[in-house]
Amino acid sequence: MTNSHSRCKAEAIIEKVFELTTDEYLQQFIDEPIEKAQGNFEFDDEALVTHRTFFQVTGDYVRHIYRNALRPSQILSDYQAQAEALAILEEGYQNAYAKGFEAAFPDASDPNQNGLEPVLAQLGEIITARARLKHVTWVYSSCIDPSNWPIKCLIAEILHERWGRLFPPRLLAYTSDQLADSLPDLLKALRRTNRIVGKVMKGEMPFYELSEMP
Repeated sequence: MTNSHSRCKAEAIIEKVFELTTDEYLQQFIDEPIEKAQGNFEFDDEALVTHRTFFQVTGDYVRHIYRNALRPSQILSDYQAQAEALAILEEGYQNAYAKGFEAAFPDASDPNQNGLEPVLAQLGEIITARARLKHVTWVYSSCIDPSNWPIKCLIAEILHERWGRLFPPRLLAYTSDQLADSLPDLLKALRRTNRIVGKVMKGEMPFYELSEMP
């Protein structure tokens, strides 16, 4: 493969990675199906929240989203769905005082709160974040051949040429060869920086917040 062909291949890989990891793409193919499934989920929001109803409803909710919103679709049994719901809560649910189930169940059973609805909403947010991360990780691993060292070096070189000014300061001194094995981290950093710059340009984030970032 000639140098020009190799460079074209590297540029095509970068374009594909960026195409499949834009916020617009993630919103359309991950967020929106989950939001739709959330809107279609029904439960008795006036029922007394006991441990039994808590696990039943959160399990039904997770099973509903996994079946109707995730790609590929996943079919879970009652036991699997309830275990998955608990695992998700332990991983990411929190309030001002606690985390995991120790935070979620008191929130749902507190008569001064809104029952299970806020808990389910946070469950949905965690599922969405996990699905986004899984998708982005899949894009990197499927588009970038870890055994093709020359192409990896070319990708790093092109990223440095085009977006070096956006690199985190700690990466500026690295050569393309040194960055080749850290492409996923580099691409994530560029995605994050581009997202922040986009928010500033749209007026969604004050410029002084950008200037204060490390």
